[in-house]
Amino acid sequence: MGAAGVSDEYSPPRLARLLHALPHINVTLHRVNDTFAPNSPIYLESLGILGSIPGAWLILTLTVLLIYLLTRCCDRKQRPPRSITALKITLMILSVLCCGAIGVGLFGNDDLHNAMLQSIQAGNQLAALVNTVKNQSSILEEAMGSRARAPLARLADALDAPVANQTALGTLLRALSALRNNASAAVSAADNLRRPLAALNLDVFMKRLWVWEAARWAGGMAGWCCGGAVCVALLAAAARRSRRALLLLCVCALGALVACWAAGAALAAGAVAAADACQDPARALALHAPHGLPVDMVHYYLSCKVSRENVLTAELRNAQRAVVAVRQALAVLSRGAPQLFNDPGLQPALGALGAGTGEAERALVSLSGALECRMARAYFVAAARAACDGGLQALSLQLLAAIVAGFLFTAIVLVDSHAWIYINPKRSVSGEEQAPFLSTGSAGSRTLPRPAPFPNGKPPSYSAAVQLMDLADRDRERERPSDEYTNVRGPVGRSRMSGSATLGRAAGTAPALGALGGALGGSHTLGRPPHNGKYATLSKQCKTLESNDFY
Repeated sequence: MGAAGVSDEYSPPRLARLLHALPHINVTLHRVNDTFAPNSPIYLESLGILGSIPGAWLILTLTVLLIYLLTRCCDRKQRPPRSITALKITLMILSVLCCGAIGVGLFGNDDLHNAMLQSIQAGNQLAALVNTVKNQSSILEEAMGSRARAPLARLADALDAPVANQTALGTLLRALSALRNNASAAVSAADNLRRPLAALNLDVFMKRLWVWEAARWAGGMAGWCCGGAVCVALLAAAARRSRRALLLLCVCALGALVACWAAGAALAAGAVAAADACQDPARALALHAPHGLPVDMVHYYLSCKVSRENVLTAELRNAQRAVVAVRQALAVLSRGAPQLFNDPGLQPALGALGAGTGEAERALVSLSGALECRMARAYFVAAARAACDGGLQALSLQLLAAIVAGFLFTAIVLVDSHAWIYINPKRSVSGEEQAPFLSTGSAGSRTLPRPAPFPNGKPPSYSAAVQLMDLADRDRERERPSDEYTNVRGPVGRSRMSGSATLGRAAGTAPALGALGGALGGSHTLGRPPHNGKYATLSKQCKTLESNDFY
């Protein structure tokens, strides 16, 4: 009988049929058999080709990124401030979408974990059936074998005593012989029931499967969470205008891109293989599971097709016939032996044989229920539905999330690298510094430029200022008439010869001071011109000079 509330019917889910319909081709692009066969190199080759599609796209993506970086890394062309805002908005939108894709992957990973736990639970119930067959077979073998050996010997000793009624003695001896022979037959049948299942330890297998699934779930959660952390960090970096963080996270996004497409390749091959196995899971387990049992036996219990008799069912029937014969022979001995013999050990021996026979009969009842194929079929169908329906959907959901995240990370790397190349602050030709990344200040704001550097890195000394004044005087003397030249040169020449030149004292030195002020960058005045008790100040109409005025 089947499990309560569980149907024994199984049909492949629609998603499994859709993935199974994908073309299975070899390296020569010829279609091959799509039946699940993990031991076939041709079948594994077809899965590898399907899984190589995301891998090929990853190689193409990395090539495009490399070409882009090589062609744009030396581009010094500045971009308008509007492009900065557009990059900021684009990067934030891509980061939000990436977080959504990562969330879908996390949901798929958790859903797959729940489906696998349901499948493992059904497998544990199937393991309980196998353990029941093992335990009850051992009980049957012990009741009809080791525990019946001593009572049978005592009963044989009691029947060896001389009696007058040889006819009744012959009947008792024949019953004793039948009891021995049928007990041996029951022991043999019990051994045949237990021996094929001795190497099958589903409990250990299910524990290992649970450990593997726990590790897979933890690894999947860690991977998706790392990708989500990169997306959130990119969003925060775009909002806070952090350049260093953007550069670091660009590298992290590149690593996440590689991880997404690599995971997509593995998930694609795994999803197609699972879909192929879900077309006929009973046949897949019977042929390829490491159970060590006859294929016909496994297929019989998983498919429950009664076209021919199962080996275990035949052995169970033999054990039942043997125990019934033991019960009949024991009844004959229990009626006739006490009448012919007064041996005090006769009744305890018959009682021990009766108790052993009753225990064997109860073991056979348990074996009849455990070896019924409908029970095993019901548990198997529950496990197959959990794995092939919910599990395959969750696996496909992770595959879709990995592909979408791969595209989004590709766009993020492009936008981030574009921002770093064009918006990273660097000195322009005029000496100005570009606006910071994602700056919110007005485009028309200006800052005071730095004064032009001196030729030798040091400000001019007093003697250098005098020399500059001489050069200016000589230029004016060449341009003026000779009479003016003599009038102007006299005082200035004496002042220079005496070594006590006074800067800013006479009116004749005003042009020289103007030349000196021009040589000093226009931002300093050497000497003190007449100010009538008032210090000179900057004009209110003085504006901030652009950096191009200093070159």
